[in-house]
Amino acid sequence: MKKRKLFSTLTVFLFIFISVTFLTPQYLNAETRKFWIDTSHWETSKEWVSSGYWQVTPRQRWVDTSYTVTQGFWQDYTEKVWVTSGYWSSYWVDTSHWTWVSSGYWKSKWVDTSHWETRYRYVNRWVSCNKVFLYGTNSYGWSVYSFASKYKGRYEGTISGKRYRYRKYVIDYRPSYGGRVYAIRYECYQVLKNAVESYRVWISSGYWSRKWVDTSHWTWISSGYWKSKWVDTSHWENVAKGRWVDTSYTVSQGYWENYTETVWVDTSHWGTREEWVSEGHWVEAELNPKGKVLHTDRWNENRISYNLSKTGSPDDPRGYEIFFNGERFVLEAETAGDFDPESIHVEFLGTGFETDLTYTGNSTWEGYIWDTSFINFHDRDCVFKFTSSYDYEGDKFEIDDEVTVYIVRDYYWRLHRGF
Repeated sequence: MKKRKLFSTLTVFLFIFISVTFLTPQYLNAETRKFWIDTSHWETSKEWVSSGYWQVTPRQRWVDTSYTVTQGFWQDYTEKVWVTSGYWSSYWVDTSHWTWVSSGYWKSKWVDTSHWETRYRYVNRWVSCNKVFLYGTNSYGWSVYSFASKYKGRYEGTISGKRYRYRKYVIDYRPSYGGRVYAIRYECYQVLKNAVESYRVWISSGYWSRKWVDTSHWTWISSGYWKSKWVDTSHWENVAKGRWVDTSYTVSQGYWENYTETVWVDTSHWGTREEWVSEGHWVEAELNPKGKVLHTDRWNENRISYNLSKTGSPDDPRGYEIFFNGERFVLEAETAGDFDPESIHVEFLGTGFETDLTYTGNSTWEGYIWDTSFINFHDRDCVFKFTSSYDYEGDKFEIDDEVTVYIVRDYYWRLHRGF
């Protein structure tokens, strides 16, 4: 009788395993997430800075005011001679006039052409959708399953080549004892689509503008020169005659005149500027936390001893997933992936018992659940829900994994529940 019951139980577990394996699409992967790695930074670049200024420089020049003094005197002597005489007659030749002075200077100013520039980039965004995917056996009609739907949580994954966020429901129907029919319903509420997003960037630019300031003008030039001519008074004379003694001389003189000169002082040089470089890249992280429900070493020894006494095989009739009533449930999770979760919480569904696992290194988490009331559990599934909580740069999400074991009644082992 016991063997028949055990055989039925193992048949149920085998059917459950095959049904769940068949009903889960191979292309549905809820453990892959996409993250944006922002590598934006300030970057120093070299640029030529054209600059300078006009400088007023004092100068001096010599103004020559030298001139010739024309003078002399007559010297008399007594002699009858031909007297060659005369005098210089001078008059001022005025050459004063107006003249056009071409002058001016360069005036520079900085023309700022800095402005905002709109740029575009492609981003992935979640948008609302309402789509349902159904997988499983439709022998009884989908309406038969609807009353028994069991909510399994929120997930994210790829279905039919598109990325969805969805709610998962397991539909369980029992037409008769010993048989089960499974179906799974995915209610998609968001789909990931590629969209164009605009953003603004400040462009710092400009150039130096030069303009000639014309200061040309008419000015009056006062100038001229002395022009002399000889008046000949030569004659024969019986009286004393005279001769001209020329005492003319040149007066060398002048003065330093102060004036200013405007020159361009070029201060152009190589400089640096800081500019913000917006960049980054998407990475896909593979996350696949796996939960385990284990025996204590002593209870596993008892299981093997029991099997050897019944069939001579260490795993028949009670495989590793079969627990005795009163056993301690040893919990373990492996979080192999690109990074570890913040925490892992385990619920013993339907019982109110729960615990947080402790990280023990090498992507392994450990803990246990046990209570004296477990001695009264028998002939039932025990479902443990492992919830791994992640926080990647502010992006918080959870990944669930469920492990089911079966507990049997054995009055003999009630006496050994201390293991």
